[in-house]
Amino acid sequence: MQPNCLFACVMKAKYFPREDFMSARLGSYPSFTWRSILGARHVLAEGLGWRVGNGEEISIWNDAWLPEPGNGRIQCQAIDIRFSKVADLIDKEANTWKQDIISSLFAEEQSRCILAIPLVSSRPPDVLIWRGDNTGCYTVKSGYKRIITTGNPKVQNEDSANFFTKLWGLKIPSKIRIFLWKLVHNFLPTKANLNMRHLMVSPGCPVCQGGVETVDHLFRDCSFTKQILQGMDVADSEDNREPTWKDWLVKEFNMQNTKICEVKAIVYWALWYNRNKVRHEGVRGHVRDILAFIKAYHTEVSSLRVFTIQTTSIHKEVTKRSISGIIARNKDGLVMAACTCPWDNIPDPTTAEARACLQAIDMAEGMGFHEICVEGDSLTVINKINSEMEDRSIISSLIKEIRGRLPKFRVFSFRHIPREANRVAHEMASEGKNYAEPRYWIEEAPASVERLVAQDRRESVGRE
Repeated sequence: MQPNCLFACVMKAKYFPREDFMSARLGSYPSFTWRSILGARHVLAEGLGWRVGNGEEISIWNDAWLPEPGNGRIQCQAIDIRFSKVADLIDKEANTWKQDIISSLFAEEQSRCILAIPLVSSRPPDVLIWRGDNTGCYTVKSGYKRIITTGNPKVQNEDSANFFTKLWGLKIPSKIRIFLWKLVHNFLPTKANLNMRHLMVSPGCPVCQGGVETVDHLFRDCSFTKQILQGMDVADSEDNREPTWKDWLVKEFNMQNTKICEVKAIVYWALWYNRNKVRHEGVRGHVRDILAFIKAYHTEVSSLRVFTIQTTSIHKEVTKRSISGIIARNKDGLVMAACTCPWDNIPDPTTAEARACLQAIDMAEGMGFHEICVEGDSLTVINKINSEMEDRSIISSLIKEIRGRLPKFRVFSFRHIPREANRVAHEMASEGKNYAEPRYWIEEAPASVERLVAQDRRESVGRE
């Protein structure tokens, strides 16, 4: 799965220079390593499959592309040579499956499975996936687990995953969220990084002139930085002893509550802005001026008209049908918009929840919202949207579509909430049982939903 690493390049150059790995032969005088790799290739062959995007790369009759238990291939079916690629089964204009053709070619169960595969308007390319893990990505552990026919573990650095989940959930402008992503990965053009790229510059910190300008120094050890952090009452934790910058920042954020993390994110962004003013314009800001700017900016961000959009779905396993419930409220808890939408051919509850999130984005765009916080009770879906890891699961196309639409918003975040905190959206989904088509409400909601909203607002006032 890492074709550009040195080991893979050496193996390819020596044993299969003109073909792909799955077609490679043992050859003459193979090394023990190559013999061992080929000996385990059947595990990949049995576990690889396709995630449908536009369908242009996938053979209907030969490839594994059905998202169901088994080998994922079309079984016991007479081949119709008029249809060779999965793209032949997709209506490109409507971006839907050709139900009449599918029903004529396949048995009822396979037809239902195909129709349940989600399609998105961006029509992304097809992706080769590992079917032995619900992320769609191969790991040695998942390969081993497949061999011994047990579960499919999800391999992930928990601390890092928690950090990025918290980062993408912060109610701060997108530019600061992206800046922090660059910061944690040490992608900023500090003097130390420029010198590593042989762009020789004086290494000293332009702000305090007391050390080499690395990310560690500029955002943690610099005397100017310490004054700013103390002035904002968000000084660094004294018991954080992580040796690397990334591990240190990840731990620092994971140890703090969301409010402190939002302030710190703005502080780091302001420090970088000040650093650039010093270096490029020779303008050196005073501590009191930087603190005043940060406080004013934080107040402005906190007063943004962020609309909270809660989503959920009701899914029926037998009929493969789901109903989405979505409600948008302002900071005072008043209803700004609501909708309910039925969906057919939805394979599982996770896909239903992902559909609901995408529908929430559609509604937010239609209402002209610029700052949104989407809340849902599916931890799997929220984590996938917030994660920076590659996803090749059955809902990967929906997740990619959601992410691709987010730059249209000035501020956005996705947050997991428990089911009991999402009762208004659940009532909207239940209300959807009364309608055969999508229904929308502007600045109001059905009576049963309005009663819950009023109760929510009373409880919120009581907590304050």
